[in-house]
Amino acid sequence: MKKIILFLFVFIALSANSQIVDIEPSWELNPTGDPPCDDVEKVVASLLEMNNGDFVVSIVPLYPGGEAKLVKFDQNGNMLQETILHYDENYEVATILLDEWNGTMNAFMILCNMTENNAVIMHSYIFEDATTSELEEIWRKEFTESRDLRVYSDRILIDKNGCRTFMFEFSEYPIVTPVDYYPVILKIDANLDVVSEKEYESEELNNSNMPYCCFTYSADSTQYYYVSYNSTEHPYGYFMNVFDMDLNLTEQIPFVSDPPIDLQSFGGNWSQNPYDGKIYGLGNKYDIYTLKDRCAFKIDVENNKVNCLRLTTTPKDVRVDNAVGTNLCFMPNGDIIGQAAYNTDLWFQFKPDGYWIYMPVFDSNMKKKSEWYYTMGINYNQHIFNIYPTKDDGVILLGRIRFEMGGDLFWEPYIVKFPASAFNPDNIEEAHAHGLHLAVAYPNPGGDVMNIRTGLRNAVLSVYDIQGRKIHEQEITDDVTSIDASNWQSGTYVWKLGMRNEELGMKEVESGKWVK
Repeated sequence: MKKIILFLFVFIALSANSQIVDIEPSWELNPTGDPPCDDVEKVVASLLEMNNGDFVVSIVPLYPGGEAKLVKFDQNGNMLQETILHYDENYEVATILLDEWNGTMNAFMILCNMTENNAVIMHSYIFEDATTSELEEIWRKEFTESRDLRVYSDRILIDKNGCRTFMFEFSEYPIVTPVDYYPVILKIDANLDVVSEKEYESEELNNSNMPYCCFTYSADSTQYYYVSYNSTEHPYGYFMNVFDMDLNLTEQIPFVSDPPIDLQSFGGNWSQNPYDGKIYGLGNKYDIYTLKDRCAFKIDVENNKVNCLRLTTTPKDVRVDNAVGTNLCFMPNGDIIGQAAYNTDLWFQFKPDGYWIYMPVFDSNMKKKSEWYYTMGINYNQHIFNIYPTKDDGVILLGRIRFEMGGDLFWEPYIVKFPASAFNPDNIEEAHAHGLHLAVAYPNPGGDVMNIRTGLRNAVLSVYDIQGRKIHEQEITDDVTSIDASNWQSGTYVWKLGMRNEELGMKEVESGKWVK
């Protein structure tokens, strides 16, 4: 059996000052030994929390080849079971989606056969030990040689009656324009029988090429919503396409604003908040002063309005984007935690600490409460795709990491869990213990300019050289503060952020190293 590295950095709050518990399952990362993985990149595709608190994740190859499997681990990060899923070797695994309904746990394996030009969905039940029943075909789709199947599915819409809805996109090959996309919506009932299937020409959905994660339910599960756009209407012509429960297109609602805003959320997430029933999104807003503003959106379908919360003011040399996946996590206390990649220009470069996972926290009234930056440090890049709440008020991120070994780069699945308390800005020690930070310095290494990015206000930035001498100090008033470092000598510098406190004076809340 091929070896796999499954990074389970699971953090357990043991006391008021939580500790980090670094759990290593049945593997050992040996930087000087043989590569601990095969040549196929893998990613954690979906997560299911079991009734006893254990977790099951699906792991799939990112490109054709390699094994697809289910891995079960407990609350402490101990790997308990690994089940390899086999089907026909002529089929490529697009993804494996997991869900639970009426006490049963399910795996839906979506596969493509590019030789015979068809796609299938296979279903199996998941037992308590993470073994599975035999795969059973529940759907098959034939398509022409000129089309390809793009699978953006990272979750299943499942209503109160146990009906599941999937959305796929077929596309002409090669893809030239948005018109080349053909969204397909599939609905199966609780007995796993197909009850409805619709394929739409792209023109019907305003020349859409928005991915699956812009597809969601209404609050009462009586309608579906799908965000699309038509660039011929105006520069940012966005629409909410409304479908009935039989998947018929019933209405197209334009989002109108003056000036028009860009709701672009490629790879972003539009989903229903289970606690207030409203639809939220995480995406970008463009204007002439910035490359992209990271924004949260709250959609008021009844009143044809979109509430926009500006989360970042991004300088032109930095991009903030979502990876394809689930980018919003709804917590029981009303908080909403998002995740995106900050400085995605470095996304495909192996530059540890070159970019970070950006995690804003806001509430249902669209008020930002805090923002955090997560990084694994100097040895890894992290590509995070999905964020999930857990039953113990924790937060789990799923994705993959990239690391260097013997001059070669490797990718491996990655899972990290945080307690919700780690996102409390009043307990910065716990946040730091879990790899979360309130500020970052970039680019690092840098040149004549050092940028400090933070959501803090009324903080004081101090910079020290390697001898401990303070060489710069100023107040923080903006999201990004740029410091002229042209006269600084090459070397390592320490930066610190302090907050004034009437009783304690200046209290350090964040620090780091920056290399010129």
